[in-house]
Amino acid sequence: MGACGKKITDETRDDPTLTTELETEGGSIESGDGYGFTIFELDIEVNGEDMIAIDYDVSEKAEAEYENKSKGIDLAGTAAMDEVFILFNAIRVDKDTPEDQVISDILKHYELDEYSKFELAIDFDEGTKLRINERQ
Repeated sequence: MGACGKKITDETRDDPTLTTELETEGGSIESGDGYGFTIFELDIEVNGEDMIAIDYDVSEKAEAEYENKSKGIDLAGTAAMDEVFILFNAIRVDKDTPEDQVISDILKHYELDEYSKFELAIDFDEGTKLRINERQ
């Protein structure tokens, strides 16, 4: 009962151990574990009519709703999450982002030149909040 003479070794034995560190609740955009906020609510009206509506809340469990009337989109659940993640990756907002840049980046993302109402509420992971209520 002999083997063919080849020594079998465990090549993974000397590999370094991979570890991960847990992020604060919600993660952060830099880590890829989250977007840095637990609540993101956006309402944009154009010429007095609803155009964009987003309700994203991961404070208790992950929930999202997304509506874009210009494109006939009305989504909830995972499909809504997929759509809002596209926005979050495009705008990369954090607690230090100036309000005018947040507005500009969101309007650019949705290809809107103007608005009659722009309301945004963000609750960031570390406890700060951003509130924008603009009317034109």
